[in-house]
Amino acid sequence: LRRARMKRGALDLDLPEARIVVDPETGAPTAIYRRTQDPGIKKAYQIIEELMLLANELVARWLGRRKALAIYRVHGKPDEQKLERLGEVAHKLGVQFDLDEMLEPLGLGKFLRSIEEHPRKTVLENLTLRSLKQATYDIANVGHFGLASDAYLHFTSPIRRYPDLMVHRQVKHILRGGAVDTSDSAREVAATAATRSSQRERSVMDVEREVSDLYRALFMRNRIGDKLEGSVSAVVGSGLYVSLDDPFVDVLVRFESLGPDRYEMTEDELGAHGLNSGDLIQIGDRILVEIEDVSVLRRQVLARRIPPDDLQEQPERGRRGRRTLEQVLNKRGGRKDDSRKGGKDKGRAGPRATGRDAGGRKGSAKSGSGKPGGKPGKAGGKPGKAGDKASKNKGRRKK
Repeated sequence: LRRARMKRGALDLDLPEARIVVDPETGAPTAIYRRTQDPGIKKAYQIIEELMLLANELVARWLGRRKALAIYRVHGKPDEQKLERLGEVAHKLGVQFDLDEMLEPLGLGKFLRSIEEHPRKTVLENLTLRSLKQATYDIANVGHFGLASDAYLHFTSPIRRYPDLMVHRQVKHILRGGAVDTSDSAREVAATAATRSSQRERSVMDVEREVSDLYRALFMRNRIGDKLEGSVSAVVGSGLYVSLDDPFVDVLVRFESLGPDRYEMTEDELGAHGLNSGDLIQIGDRILVEIEDVSVLRRQVLARRIPPDDLQEQPERGRRGRRTLEQVLNKRGGRKDDSRKGGKDKGRAGPRATGRDAGGRKGSAKSGSGKPGGKPGKAGGKPGKAGDKASKNKGRRKK
């Protein structure tokens, strides 16, 4: 079943997920780490998942053949502008990219397989995920891009959602000999249920993110002053987001906290560069940071970069205009290290927050069928001035 699904172009995004451990008595977070799964358990989950996907498709086709009203799980083609952006990053990283092919499931699946062993795989997968539209519920069946399915709905899952129940009622009605009702009033009822279900799903996801962000901020209050390693995961208007290895949290490093130089976003918005030193930081780069401040109210963790030794004494000079990536590289002696390239994130803070799958779940482009697992979230709030300083942090912030 899985091989057949992959062959037809179904997407398989396996992005890292965070697990938050809380104290059973106080409810305080005690650990946040990258979720790992035993291969045997993962295989068991996949078997269950494939059977659920098959059941959902078969019921969708069964109702479709009878011209019955149903609430389908639909997923349109990716956003073309976001795919173009992904293509720019892929090109810089030496990965072949054909925009026309990427607008079809087979082409996008081929691209994901081509980056399986790429050192910047996580960066490219995250950008791919952001180019996908969110799956929704609708009475008009337009297919499911992420699953490469021409008809799909939510009929069975460990979770019982309202659209599941609506489908159950329709199937039972027909099996009991009831007539198919496609009147305007029936369509209106089904369409309203589909719209409302999509809205409530998004609201639930927002609440999940908010709670995850709160736990991250609470946990990191006790890590102020710690020096931690991570990878640059996004570039926003105020600085860079860094995804820490352990704890598995995203922190914001403002441009003024990147080093003694004056830093700006590169023209291609794929990183930041020092205007005087030529220091270049790109998405996917490994950097060392020190936790400086935590705002629980803003759900935000701030850090400063600990720059390499050769940049520690760089003087800050007057402001100059932005330069292209090529100009920065030329100033550094023609350096063209693929490891210093990546993608962008112009969206809301905490790049892990935006990850959601083609079926509506976060962290995978599968079905949204309710597979158990941790739910990743963003790293805490929109960029802005940090407030609610922890008491031990007084006096620590860089002048």
